[in-house]
Amino acid sequence: MSGAAIRRKTVIRRRILWLLILVLAAFLLGGCGVPREGVVDWNTAEAEGWWQVLIVFPLAKSLIWLNTSMVNWDIPYSWGFAIILFTVIIKLITFPLTMIQIKSMQAQKSLQPRLQELQKKFGKNKDKMAQEQMKLYREAGVNPLSGCLPMVVQMPVLFGLYSALVALGPSLTDARFFWIPDLGFPEFTRGLAWIPEKFNNGEYLLLLAYLVLPALLMISQVYMQRMTTATTPTGSEGQAGMMKQMTTIMTLMFGFFTLQVPAGLSLYWVTSNLLQLGQTYAANYLSGVNNAIAPAAPQALPATAGVATSDGGSTVTPAAEATEVVRKRTPQRRRNRRNRKRR
Repeated sequence: MSGAAIRRKTVIRRRILWLLILVLAAFLLGGCGVPREGVVDWNTAEAEGWWQVLIVFPLAKSLIWLNTSMVNWDIPYSWGFAIILFTVIIKLITFPLTMIQIKSMQAQKSLQPRLQELQKKFGKNKDKMAQEQMKLYREAGVNPLSGCLPMVVQMPVLFGLYSALVALGPSLTDARFFWIPDLGFPEFTRGLAWIPEKFNNGEYLLLLAYLVLPALLMISQVYMQRMTTATTPTGSEGQAGMMKQMTTIMTLMFGFFTLQVPAGLSLYWVTSNLLQLGQTYAANYLSGVNNAIAPAAPQALPATAGVATSDGGSTVTPAAEATEVVRKRTPQRRRNRRNRKRR
């Protein structure tokens, strides 16, 4: 297969993946529609459609059961801890997928020195570069697209949990969690109107209480991206700059989004990010990825290699000796060329 065909195949795969993600998002948003409060019984959920039956109803019932258990155990802030425990369960279920993502990123990072060598060697020949890059990934057993799987799988949970929290709105109205007076506030239908409203009413402490979780989410996103950058190939300087810009934009978008959804969803998101940070750090520590990555080994020479001598002849040496001789004589040859130019 030619380099152009391999590059086209790679681009097509990436476009298909992002198209599937967009279709899934549109599918989920189209299914959930506008969530309604109180839709937590089976008959009503069945009448609402497949989204309520398959996603919202099970999530809402799970949260209700966890909250009831917390109340029976005399645990304060039962709804908040129910959401946290629910998040832990979700992370345990998706842990195998998370490990696949982490291992994929670590494998790509370990190949970075060799990818940089390919960039220097075939940088101007994009077809050859794509061909050699795919060959390297294939030999190492690395799939660059496998890291997106956990994100795709957890999207229904995120959208479904939002609908479930809205459905549980009356129950969450007085559900406090430490400094948060209402885990069901703010409502998505109000947008950002609640911010100037609280400010104009002089409720500064209340406004600050609801801004803590969005701030924590943005901070956790920054740390997650930094840790992810430490385990993923950086590519060229242009790609690194583009990745940094995308990270900044996504972080701001997440923060903007959490200002318009119930605080319970923000609590789930922050908890999920913290657990993800812990999982990634543990995996990196156990695999030693935090240590400096050694540069790629020089390309192996044949068992015997001919090395030019000063008299124009050739001496056959083992590969290791040949490499050492070439390294020693390269500076001398450069000095000889400079001397000849001066003459």
